Amino acid sequence: MMKLSDIRDFIATLGLAEYVYMGKLDAKKEKAIGVYNSKHAHSYQTAIGGPALKSYGIKYVSFLVHWNKSPRETENAAVSLFKALEAVREKTINNETIKFIQLLTNEPVDVGTDDAGIYEMVIEAAVIYQKEDK
Repeated sequence: MMKLSDIRDFIATLGLAEYVYMGKLDAKKEKAIGVYNSKHAHSYQTAIGGPALKSYGIKYVSFLVHWNKSPRETENAAVSLFKALEAVREKTINNETIKFIQLLTNEPVDVGTDDAGIYEMVIEAAVIYQKEDK
């Protein structure tokens, strides 16, 4: 089963940010990408015949691009991540295979700045991964 830590590790391999984290980012470092479990409700899906026949899983995640005090540079970083996610096909990380990443927004969403004036953007996605063989 794909875990949030697997997705964090995969995002780190892309080399798009100085820091890639999950959970809380200590000291709010700039040029960072956060990987979070999605807070949106998604319907449960299973194969006809039950979970044993399901060949893939879905992990819903939110990517937070916490960049710097430049809205232009923050948007550029978010668009780079968006394009990289869009291009993912058959990538293996920590013995888990990401089949593809389905983006759930048409573009990164501007969520303004944090308390320190650092611009942030969010990308919502569904990570489609290969189910483990039993």
